[in-house]
Amino acid sequence: MEPDTTNSKWSLAARDGLILAAVTVVVSTLTFLTKNTFLSTLLWLVKLGGSIWLLSVIMKRYGKEHPDESTFSYGVIVCVFSAIVCAVWAFVEYQFLFPGAVAEAFEQMYTQFEQMGASLPDEVGDMVLKMEDNYAQINCITTFFWCILLGLVFSAILSRGQRNKSVFTEEEMHQNNEDEFNF
Repeated sequence: MEPDTTNSKWSLAARDGLILAAVTVVVSTLTFLTKNTFLSTLLWLVKLGGSIWLLSVIMKRYGKEHPDESTFSYGVIVCVFSAIVCAVWAFVEYQFLFPGAVAEAFEQMYTQFEQMGASLPDEVGDMVLKMEDNYAQINCITTFFWCILLGLVFSAILSRGQRNKSVFTEEEMHQNNEDEFNF
């Protein structure tokens, strides 16, 4: 009886997704703790590069351990698990750990409008207040989809460097090559 590789694939992907998400969680928390825009941007660039590199390592390792399976699909699964963790963490940050950050950001926006001599129409102002009240939920959802989108793109790019897998066996490929011009 063969081992259940589906279950192990999903548990491996969950573990690797948690490891990949840890990079974002740590850098995101550090970004909140630093008020320096340059340092925050530098941390974000390091996080992006580190996440791509880590995803590459994870996909290569999986490709070596499972040569008959697609590294692209594994990379996407890992990124979906990572996106879940990152989205939940983004919600926790804005809702519980740093709730004042949202108010500060919106207050800066209001101040900039006032400095420009512009004012928001009442309907827009009401909408912005609703966005401010629900920012943690909005950020959670957008973070989830953003991480999945980036995961799809980078998994596709990184899987191109892996060995091409054919759906045909060597025997079938040989048979097709011999029979191709024999009518």
